[in-house]
Amino acid sequence: MYSKLIQEKKMPWGARVFATQFPVHGFVSFVGSVVGGTCAATSDEFAKIHAAMLLEGTKGRTKSDIQLFLDEVGASLSFAASHDRLIFSGRVREKHLDAVLALVADILTEPTFPAHELEILKKREQGTLTFEAQDTHMQANIALARMLFSPGHPNYVETTDESRVALEKITRKDMLAQHKKIIDRSSLILSIAGDIEPKNIFALADKRFKHLPQSGFILPSFAPSAPVDAQRVAVPIAHKSSIDYVAGIAAGITADHADYAPLLLGMRILGNSGGFTGRLMKTVREEEGLTYGVYAYLNGFSDLTDGFLSVWGTFAPELFEKGRAGIAREIKRIVADGVTAEETKKHREMYEARSRVQLANSGALANAAHNVIISGHPISYLDDFPKKVLKVSAQEVNKVLKKYLVQEKLSEASAGPV
Repeated sequence: MYSKLIQEKKMPWGARVFATQFPVHGFVSFVGSVVGGTCAATSDEFAKIHAAMLLEGTKGRTKSDIQLFLDEVGASLSFAASHDRLIFSGRVREKHLDAVLALVADILTEPTFPAHELEILKKREQGTLTFEAQDTHMQANIALARMLFSPGHPNYVETTDESRVALEKITRKDMLAQHKKIIDRSSLILSIAGDIEPKNIFALADKRFKHLPQSGFILPSFAPSAPVDAQRVAVPIAHKSSIDYVAGIAAGITADHADYAPLLLGMRILGNSGGFTGRLMKTVREEEGLTYGVYAYLNGFSDLTDGFLSVWGTFAPELFEKGRAGIAREIKRIVADGVTAEETKKHREMYEARSRVQLANSGALANAAHNVIISGHPISYLDDFPKKVLKVSAQEVNKVLKKYLVQEKLSEASAGPV
């Protein structure tokens, strides 16, 4: 029971702190966040650059100071933007945790976003976007997301060209204003796991973060996805040796819905991303030899956002139409004929086992506790959801597959020499 290992304290100033004592011989992993991310920014690219710039210096420390300090104490620290959070994470020896948390608080309170470092990062990011424009997998997924969701929805994404335009417009002044707007200590969620007593974690969190600014920022609301007609988009990228193909449909539900667990299991039976146990890999790859990889997923359900069903495969250009037809055939078969009790039992046990294995280290535990909370669930969800999956029947899986995996409503995107 992982949730029983985790202790929580609600700070007087609003933050929620989670502590997990875990035997890792003097090391500690931490994951924390405040409200922010792409939903709070003017663009996906802005949120990405904002997070990347946080390690470039504060009023009291230069970029070099930060790097030398982390090297000296043997710590890792990174910042990233999710849909609706500005996230920081790292790992450090227990005796240096206080100093690293002090650094994080300093970065969140007084970042300087040096103009010369911003220009360097922007040039580097221009190169990244050039590669992104040639990434068939990414371009196919961007096209699919834009077919399924409307602007303003967390699962809608900007194109690479839109990212380029947004990148050019980013200024230090705008970044300082954005940071000041979103940083709010009451929105802090901090999860720490490792070789340290919970009472010490709570004391350090209060010591280092209670003086963060309190902006009162609230994320803008968004409308859930509405049903859309099936569409097809091809993104031509010349001189590529393969075509990436994705098909998807908006589910219109969140992970709190009663249909989520059986739908998750059904998609795993269709195309389990963990290896060769899904139907798609057994047929389209193993029997027909049409691809190196073909999988099915549920995507975009984090933070209680309504997500989507998707299927992905990569094919040599001359095998693309056969591969696409093979995927369509397997989708039709699983919906029409259903899954078996044996398949259901196998995949629900695999899911439960993998859930336990994935929480077998301090970093995974810290991250899992953090993610459960930002998704609006209690800590007990870590144990309760795998148990819920273990109770799903084949009849429940077949019912939701017929309801949500409607082949005529699947939108399709491909990228490469198409």
